[in-house]
Amino acid sequence: MKIIKTLYLLLLSLFVPLWAFNAVAEVTYTGLTPVQEANARAVMPLASADCGSAIWRVRRLFRDADTNLRRSLEALGYYDAVISKSLSTEGECWMASFDIEVGSPVILRKVNVEIDGEAANDKDFQSRIQVGRPAPGDILNHGQYDQFKSTLLGAAIGEGYFDADLTRGEVIVDPKAKAADIELNIESGPRYRFGEIKFSQGILRDNLLFGFADIQTGNAYDSTAINKLYESLNGSTYFKSVSISTEPLDIENKTVPVTVSLTPGARRVYSVGGGFATDTGPKARLGYANRRRNDKGHQFESKLNASPVDSELTATYRWPIRDPRKEWFSVGVGVRHEKTDTSENDTFKLGVLRSHIMTSTWLQTKYLDYSFENFKVGDQDTSSELVIFGINWEATKGRELSRTRNGSYRNFDIRGASDSLGSDTNFAQLRATAKWIHSINEKTRFLVRGTLGLTMKDALSELPASVRFFAGGDRSIRGYDYESLGPVDASNVVIGASHLLTGSVEVDRLFKSQWAVAAFFDSGSAFNNTDIKFSSGVGLGIRWYSPVGPVKLDFAHPLDDPNANFRLHISLGPDL
Repeated sequence: MKIIKTLYLLLLSLFVPLWAFNAVAEVTYTGLTPVQEANARAVMPLASADCGSAIWRVRRLFRDADTNLRRSLEALGYYDAVISKSLSTEGECWMASFDIEVGSPVILRKVNVEIDGEAANDKDFQSRIQVGRPAPGDILNHGQYDQFKSTLLGAAIGEGYFDADLTRGEVIVDPKAKAADIELNIESGPRYRFGEIKFSQGILRDNLLFGFADIQTGNAYDSTAINKLYESLNGSTYFKSVSISTEPLDIENKTVPVTVSLTPGARRVYSVGGGFATDTGPKARLGYANRRRNDKGHQFESKLNASPVDSELTATYRWPIRDPRKEWFSVGVGVRHEKTDTSENDTFKLGVLRSHIMTSTWLQTKYLDYSFENFKVGDQDTSSELVIFGINWEATKGRELSRTRNGSYRNFDIRGASDSLGSDTNFAQLRATAKWIHSINEKTRFLVRGTLGLTMKDALSELPASVRFFAGGDRSIRGYDYESLGPVDASNVVIGASHLLTGSVEVDRLFKSQWAVAAFFDSGSAFNNTDIKFSSGVGLGIRWYSPVGPVKLDFAHPLDDPNANFRLHISLGPDL
């Protein structure tokens, strides 16, 4: 044991001085901006020397520091800096200090970029090279200049000028005049064309795969089209992995081959889920999807959602029409049972719809539904048969699984039915929903939402419960029971309304990384004609941003009845 202890102390005595010598020396700068100081430290070896460095080496690095410091400042456009410096080698560690007067910067006087070859008349190329381009009046920055040279060549390759060459690139500096000129010349050469396009065989038909692409053999090459093809294929549910190769280039014919290697994704997908909301109670969800029934890209999906208040079983068969990225046709069938304190209905629905992505934001859906519904509302117990034509527009921006910082959701639905087309009644209806989220800083955000419903009808009693409007509940007006607000019958039972108007304002603030507190005000009315009676609720809430999405706990008080108790609302799901 003595020998081991002696060896341990010997090793410790050897390493302790090393730790001490590795302490960082103090090198200070005055007169520099943070950017200038960071650049100076990056190019000055003295700044990285430590207390263990030999003094002779420190003195040599200190002697050369002026040259390094001037070079770092010239890179940022400052050519006449005045430097005062001092070095102290007394004490346990040496110290160096630099006092700098950077002077006036060199200003760009002229920036001349000449393009020869086919790219000279290429508007897309001209647009690409505007990003980060130095301009007369800017402070000379050699790093920005080097980056712009790379941008020139990168843009040329991105537009298909694979033979491009930078024939001239220089910065002419006149330190006395504090001015500089940039001269750049690029010879683009000819623009390459797309060559043969090949897809992996045996997954989907070629005509469907080509529908994912905006490129054709013989078109001018564009790297953006390659990126879009990758994103479209990868974003579909057909493939597990996507790889696109554009090698080797055909130098003789000036063409770029495109070879797309695809790995099929899982054909059958099963899902199980659950949750809880005050409006519906405990919820269970089962799902099955066949994402690739055949090589035409047809898909089948079935879902079962069950809760004490609202249960539904649906099945949908869909297929792409022309452009698989934007246009789909679907046939669906479903049964639904809903029982609330104000109504009960059993519905069978059969429908067809066509979806079309109009822009990167908006989805348009045209639909035709046949529904048969048995319903009870108040003292009314009857059935209804409807053939509904409708069109829906939906846009979502900024949606996140956890906490959305900034985003919006908009949905507009116009639908109607006519007795001349097989329905039991006539009506036309507008339903609109909007939500807006805006963060004012890292922790605090505002949430605003609103709903609007308008119905033109023969008679309210002829409309089934699923077409009427009710207010109240977790996602409507908190502080009130689910669908408990609206016109009532002679027995004071809520029977639904022709129109709906609700709104909410909420602010929440994080107090931990995944926890927030919220305060809110909700108000609105379900009404007929102009007989509007607003009901309002206020409250406080807690938000937990769990790995599977936000969990919301709200305590709300109805303002219509000051003596009423607070109502607890629990809900799960994303903000948008």
